[in-house]
Amino acid sequence: MGRISKRVHVPGGAGQGKIQGAKYYKAGLYARLSSDQDLKKNESVETQIHIAEKYVEDWNRHHRDRIEIVGRYVDLGKTGTNFERDAFKRLMQDIRLGDINCVVVKDLSRFGRNYLEAGNYIEKIFPFLGVRFIAVTDGYDTGEEGNGTKQMVSEIKNLVNDMYAKDSSVKSKLSLEQRRAAGSYVGGPPPYGYEAYREGRVRKLKPDRNTVEIVQDIYRKFVETESYQAVANSLNQRRINPPAIYKKTKEVCCPAEMVYKGWDKSAVEGILKSETYLGRLVQGRTSLTARKAENRIQKPEEEWVRKENTHEALVSPELYEQAQEIHHRIQERTRSHNHRTEGCPIGENMFQSILYCGVCGRKMTRHSEVRIYADGRRERKDGYFCLDSTGTKRETCPDANHIYETELSGILLVLLRTEFVTQLKKPKSFTGQMEDMLQQKRKELDRRLKKTEGQISALSEEEGGKYMAYSTGKVSQEEYACYRFRKEERLQELEKLRDQCRKEAEKLEGEGKAYLKAVRSLIKCKSQKELTRELVEELVERIYVYPGRRVEVVFHYRDIMRGEA
Repeated sequence: MGRISKRVHVPGGAGQGKIQGAKYYKAGLYARLSSDQDLKKNESVETQIHIAEKYVEDWNRHHRDRIEIVGRYVDLGKTGTNFERDAFKRLMQDIRLGDINCVVVKDLSRFGRNYLEAGNYIEKIFPFLGVRFIAVTDGYDTGEEGNGTKQMVSEIKNLVNDMYAKDSSVKSKLSLEQRRAAGSYVGGPPPYGYEAYREGRVRKLKPDRNTVEIVQDIYRKFVETESYQAVANSLNQRRINPPAIYKKTKEVCCPAEMVYKGWDKSAVEGILKSETYLGRLVQGRTSLTARKAENRIQKPEEEWVRKENTHEALVSPELYEQAQEIHHRIQERTRSHNHRTEGCPIGENMFQSILYCGVCGRKMTRHSEVRIYADGRRERKDGYFCLDSTGTKRETCPDANHIYETELSGILLVLLRTEFVTQLKKPKSFTGQMEDMLQQKRKELDRRLKKTEGQISALSEEEGGKYMAYSTGKVSQEEYACYRFRKEERLQELEKLRDQCRKEAEKLEGEGKAYLKAVRSLIKCKSQKELTRELVEELVERIYVYPGRRVEVVFHYRDIMRGEA
């Protein structure tokens, strides 16, 4: 949440006449609601703002100096351990623009719980910017009445707040461990087939009547077919939404008018391997770092927290064990298949980054197998296929779409020689064309860059003149503030243009080097009988494959190579 209001004058405040010799402050009131789970311990932002408003009102009643409230800034659900908060950033922006020169908070802990950063703002940044800082309930004020004792109190309180934040992190981890041991489900969204509810402080799972039968059917179908793909195909034929889509839409089946995104083997396998469906919770498989939740560390299995009979099971132990036995047999078969490949290593995947399905636009998947012939000869056969065109997972690619690598290489090699048959005879002309074009573009970019830098320099000189006019009273404060605001906007535009010119220059140099590589690749192509990944990627931007082994090739630098530049 950002600012609640701006330019709100306090009755009886600074707006009702100036007192000779008094100082006037434009105040921003700042409030923060913690991101801690127990919100009852947090004072509401309304209360914090009210305390700050009451302080300003009392101050204006008893002092010559005046404080006018011109903005209220509120951060909801934000931690105090860092200052990357939206409302706080806006407060700092308004301070730099000169709209705010006084910050009022309820107490130091609402400002921040990081000792070093909070102290840096209060003792260095705010004084440098000419900003007065007031923490109401701590009795801290950096105005004329502030003193060394209050500074020491500020440092002690900030240190205590920093220690509190670290202590809270330790307590949160301990609380998580205790809840796991008590059988509370501490994960995110509940597993497919279950709903989450609270029983006191314990979060529990209960069967989701909409999807229970689907989970049970997955187990039965797998035991019957011994195939993950067969189970996925069965679900997709009935247009049953996979777990991620069901969680979003709460629709068990995909409506006819919607695009269907179906199940794959991994989603089916995840359900079949989960012990949750036995009524057992297995938690604590990963741990989080203190600072970043995305940095997950896998724990060894002996450290996992297992709790039996925490919720109703959806499948019987016998059915679950049957599924696990089949899973192990599939793994064994997969391992045994690997023996067929001995002496037939997988070759270079030369089309990995450029090969796409021409129907749905998905990247083609490589498939490699070793064929054993009647005479005992073994040969590796590599190919590519579109996952969306297999089975019945999606409707965007209904026809089978696949091609063997040898077929694709043959087509591409012939196409390269045909496409550039004339250019292969005159590679030196390519270099000349490119050098001329690069030189022309360099001059244009250099001209634009010099013009932009000149405008930035002129703007800086103009600001100096405006400041002199303001300091001598020829320009009012309001006019100068408006000029500064417009000047900052223009400066940002010019700096953006300057950065863009520099990036274009870097890109131009990169393209020049890449072009020369392409020339060398074309020369190689003249005599080379086999393609390599390096050669293909230097010459080809993308390859689209269509059903029936039809191919569309998009070349790099095709206009220049054809002499059209």
